[in-house]
Amino acid sequence: MTVPIAYRTVDDGLWLQGRIVNVSESGVLFAPAAVETGQAIQVIFTAPGPIQSIAPGKLFCSGKVVRTDAAGVAAARFDDVRFLLEP
Repeated sequence: MTVPIAYRTVDDGLWLQGRIVNVSESGVLFAPAAVETGQAIQVIFTAPGPIQSIAPGKLFCSGKVVRTDAAGVAAARFDDVRFLLEP
């Protein structure tokens, strides 16, 4: 999957860029990721198609990093998923 993702930790205003490795309605796996397990994060990405019960479109999700590895891959669990409306 080559879907871009923007992410930031909740306590930082700087948006960083990465690519989605895998995504489901409960969370996302992405890289490269400069985050640590346990950090609260926010992500923005455009779902190219339905993700289980979530319709395609631009999404703003908040959640928590549940896993990272030495290769710079991170997994985050979604606590909230919202659509971003664009004019």
